[in-house]
Amino acid sequence: MKKGVLLYTCYNGYGNTKYHTPTDEELVRIVNVTDEILFIPIVTYNRFTDKDGKDYTVLSHDIIDNMTVDMVGEPSRFETIKQEYHATANHRLPADYHVKDYVNDAVSLAKRITAIKPDAKLWFSVPSAENFHALTHLFAPAWADTVDMIKNALPEELWQNNVIGIYYAGEDIVTAGYTRFDNDKPEDDFNNPIVYSMRVVAEKVHGYGKKMLWIPYYHEASSSSKNMGHVLNLTDIFDVAIIQPSHFFNTARKDEMLIVPECVEKQAVVDIEHNIIGNKKTSRTEIGFEMEIDSQFYEKEGYPERYYNYEKAFGKFVGKNPTAFYAGTPQTLLRSLDIIEKFYK
Repeated sequence: MKKGVLLYTCYNGYGNTKYHTPTDEELVRIVNVTDEILFIPIVTYNRFTDKDGKDYTVLSHDIIDNMTVDMVGEPSRFETIKQEYHATANHRLPADYHVKDYVNDAVSLAKRITAIKPDAKLWFSVPSAENFHALTHLFAPAWADTVDMIKNALPEELWQNNVIGIYYAGEDIVTAGYTRFDNDKPEDDFNNPIVYSMRVVAEKVHGYGKKMLWIPYYHEASSSSKNMGHVLNLTDIFDVAIIQPSHFFNTARKDEMLIVPECVEKQAVVDIEHNIIGNKKTSRTEIGFEMEIDSQFYEKEGYPERYYNYEKAFGKFVGKNPTAFYAGTPQTLLRSLDIIEKFYK
């Protein structure tokens, strides 16, 4: 993904509302700027369909109740973590979203885009299990099924010629007591349920000859950034990784505007002291950067300056290293096309 854009698709929350679906005219405008598009989901899907066509659910309050203390990274927090998971499930599970809704919406967009631009490069997604860190491994088979659902829903020619790969929608590898992460065990997925689910999906995706993409965020003070570095530097789970600096959303994250370009330059994830995380880069993972903008650029003082810091930091990498443009909602993406086009030229 050298000049991609993120197009949020399907549900935008848990009240059954959906993101704006671009009109044909709007899709023409997008593909005239870039023809590499990622259809990205944002909610937790709990209903799936297996290879035999049978619907099933992954998570329930009973499953949370039956968690065991060895599933979390900090046993003293076990009961607190369970309570947090129940609270999260209280508003997510009743939505009863089926991943086929995302698949149907994304496939429809894919067909419309390729009718306009026959050689468009497309990326689909598996959803995330956001805030259910220690239970992420339970979703792994469902996300592998999702890859099959996407493939089966697409015309074979479109799958073969236009689909470049699959995006893993979780943005970090959370430890902080929620999960374990054994730095010296990359071959065992670092004994981490999130990395395990990444590998399960990657094996499915790579089995079809497609690429795996991840867009994690970098926070120099967060353990999840070191975890991310171990995965990207020491495993071949991901073919492409595009790192979020997050400076646009938090002006305090100035160090990230230095570290992420260094990661791209070195093609290895480094820490705040400029050391390669895990001591070496043995993977083939291509490392790039995310451009970030949203409606605040147009509405709030200071945000344009934050965005322009990205242009200064990353301009030299355009067209050479993996890049994705985050612009928030589809409406803001459309509003920002002139800015995106200027940067990508």
